[in-house]
Amino acid sequence: MVLEKLEPQIVWHIFEEVFTKTPRPSKKEEKIRQRLKKWIAKKAEELDLEFDVIEDEAGNILIKKEADPDMEDAPTVMLQGHLDMVCETDKEGGFDFENKPIPVRIQDNGDWVDADETTLGADNGIGMSLGLAILTDPDVKHGPLEMLATVDEETGLTGAFALDPEEMGIESKLLINLDSEDVGVITIGSAGGGDTVLEKKIQKFEPKSDDLFLKLSISGLQGGHSGVDIHEPRANANKLVARCLSTLVDEVEVRLSNWTGGGKRNAIPRESHAIFAVKKEDADETKRLIEEEISAITDYYNRQGINGGILEPNIDIALTESVPVSTFNTESSVCVIRTIHSLPHGPLRYSPTVEDLVETSNNVAVINTDEHGIELQMSSRSSIQEELESVRRRLMFIGKMGGWVGTRSPAYPGWAPNPQSPFLKFLRKKYEEVYGEDVIVEAIHAGLECGILGAGIPGLQMVSIGPTIKNPHSPDEKLKIEDVGILYDVLKSVLANVGNMSS
Repeated sequence: MVLEKLEPQIVWHIFEEVFTKTPRPSKKEEKIRQRLKKWIAKKAEELDLEFDVIEDEAGNILIKKEADPDMEDAPTVMLQGHLDMVCETDKEGGFDFENKPIPVRIQDNGDWVDADETTLGADNGIGMSLGLAILTDPDVKHGPLEMLATVDEETGLTGAFALDPEEMGIESKLLINLDSEDVGVITIGSAGGGDTVLEKKIQKFEPKSDDLFLKLSISGLQGGHSGVDIHEPRANANKLVARCLSTLVDEVEVRLSNWTGGGKRNAIPRESHAIFAVKKEDADETKRLIEEEISAITDYYNRQGINGGILEPNIDIALTESVPVSTFNTESSVCVIRTIHSLPHGPLRYSPTVEDLVETSNNVAVINTDEHGIELQMSSRSSIQEELESVRRRLMFIGKMGGWVGTRSPAYPGWAPNPQSPFLKFLRKKYEEVYGEDVIVEAIHAGLECGILGAGIPGLQMVSIGPTIKNPHSPDEKLKIEDVGILYDVLKSVLANVGNMSS
């Protein structure tokens, strides 16, 4: 055990033993589902407790627990989080997320928990751990409790979409989502979102004798969550490759062979690599153009931001020679480069009604090529459904102008804030009593399952809270140790007093 001495021990034990040691990539949650069910059954036997465990066809798991004596009349409260995690690594040769435990560690400063060159999975493993601790801690006083663990939140919220509240027997009208990432903040609204995929079938040709093959690689970027981090002045590796290659298309004959970048639609891409060919006689001009652009890019991102840090302190851009391979023709290559360079990335509009809130954004997330062509995956978000669809139409139009075939997945709804919610007012009061400071109530640009759950459960009052997690969806993800105890105390206070909410 690495985290055994951290407080509250019950929460950290669950996080390490259940979540960091059990593989749980999105869409591959079978191991964590089985582990969770076995763990809850063991706890029921050890503590002489009774839980009603219900699992639907999608893999969502609902755990019900009866109220403590004298608290039967309290309203039923649901704690909710998701089982899957984003799997990203900096390890040379990659990391086997499907079979290996997360290499969890405590940072030398003693303030944070992170992982050795992989995502930690605190998003949302620590939220789930807080909920399971509440269910099994004999010192927690509570009314009727439900805990909902959903699957596949990170790649489309498909578990929440598949949930049938009536079939699952959900009784709660009060919900605490445990998927937020800032202590001292209560989230009461989130963005909706949807994915767009552009595909272009392109024939490949054998290399020519007078070809020079080059590889352009961009790595070392901070990346991050394409919702909560999209406003940060961070670079997108796919867009930087497109920017560099765009300097060539009007000057030399360039032919793409392979382009791979990004790994997850909801993560800002940290790495991108393109192999391309030019005529040997154009080698000097090609290198000059790209190296000038590299210099401009690195100068820009080595500047100090308003928070005092360097924008991209570890940015690494390299142009090296490569081996001959088959390529697209020049016309198709130019089309691909121009399309990707033209696609928008980052905040597209800020909210005119909520200060500093990104209203609409797009992430040029994943690029892959094979022998048949190229595929581009993008994730768009907006707190206004009509704006979301407008952006996705724009992406489709840009693609169609270049002969790409576009598809749009069904969008998930946003969560409209309700600042007058009695449950919000009650929870805020209890939070501030524990925290000792005023808390912030806000909406966020990231997507949460609350929008879907609220649409399926009429009258559901919802809030989202969580401990501080920095750099989610990246190998730099870290979890603030002190905040976990604060959140646990908040939950205990809320549940012990929720029966008096209206007074």
